[in-house]
Amino acid sequence: MLNRRHVLAYPTAQARKELVPAVVAGLPEPMRGPAIAHRVRQAFLADGIPGIVCRPTQACPDNGGQIGFSFPFRIGEERVRSAVPVRADQIEHYVTPYEVMDRAGASPRVVHPVLIELRKVAAAAGVRLGLIGSAAMQVVTGLDYLRPDSDLDVLVEAGGPQQLQRFWQEACALSTRTGTAIDAEIDMQGRCGVKLSEYMSDAELLLAKTISGVELIGRNQFSDETFSKVSLTETASSLATKGVTQWM
Repeated sequence: MLNRRHVLAYPTAQARKELVPAVVAGLPEPMRGPAIAHRVRQAFLADGIPGIVCRPTQACPDNGGQIGFSFPFRIGEERVRSAVPVRADQIEHYVTPYEVMDRAGASPRVVHPVLIELRKVAAAAGVRLGLIGSAAMQVVTGLDYLRPDSDLDVLVEAGGPQQLQRFWQEACALSTRTGTAIDAEIDMQGRCGVKLSEYMSDAELLLAKTISGVELIGRNQFSDETFSKVSLTETASSLATKGVTQWM
């Protein structure tokens, strides 16, 4: 699953020890220094923070990929982050955005009050929600990633445009009513992600994000068959055989 954006990847205990130097070295220049490096090492080793599968920005091992780490502290307004290449055998298990959302729904702790209403909106519209971003990190770690003004970032899996339209309308109304920004990305068969706001615009060319980069795709390439053919709950081996990492 190192070819699926937004999936959480948990390094093995041994891999965490091996990756510490690279994680510290991968901090942006303004975030480097002994004090922040100490906090990063401590959080990375002791708190079990997962990586987020992302587009590689550096060379990766064969059958490997890149994962980014988002830490529960900031420098000013900027969250402390790093990204490192990993081998497949350095990851012990994965958690998809949809599994994170299931955990959020089952938890007695309210991660974000608007999320409760958004889940109802999704159920009524017939779409499946995955949780990503700071809210997802707070669910899986129990650490304080969210702030009162935090956005809600979600992945949307739908069976067709009509479901997306209904979800979009109700989500916009919920956002206006609560003052919480809701940033939704359509999961297009796992091959790419398209911002729901862009899909609902009049644009004929849409920006699609893949594990290897970004590209423009025509609106006329979308049809009912584009949606919901591949689920993130499938195994990594079946995904690989279907070649779902590239837009076709």
